Amino acid sequence: MVTLQHAIKIAAPRARIYHALTDIDAMAGWHLGAITGAISKGDIFYLERRPGLRFGWRTDDLEVDQSVVQTCVEGPGAQDGKRLTITLSDLPDGRTLVELNDEGWAEDHPHLALCNTYWGEALTNLKSYVEKT
Repeated sequence: MVTLQHAIKIAAPRARIYHALTDIDAMAGWHLGAITGAISKGDIFYLERRPGLRFGWRTDDLEVDQSVVQTCVEGPGAQDGKRLTITLSDLPDGRTLVELNDEGWAEDHPHLALCNTYWGEALTNLKSYVEKT
């Protein structure tokens, strides 16, 4: 199995980034597509990238200002039980390191490369959004 790994350094405190990752209204400000549902343990939020392409993510674990763990329950790859882990940690220069791991991909999955590109774009948008707020 393949794990997509991304990381970005953001000039903002962990609390602000965590809020942008766990609040539906804040997420709508930076994520790529329409966001509905809720981000709390056991709940599902939905991301509709475009008409006909919708993803559902169930939140499995939240550690305030530290991490978010979710499982894909709808969309390409959902049948594989893909798991997303986002971890926040302080850097010595005052920025926050955001690490994203999207694990459980088959090496020959047709959406592997597309999703890898998508996560890079999404984290860049998160950085821009959080650093402006």
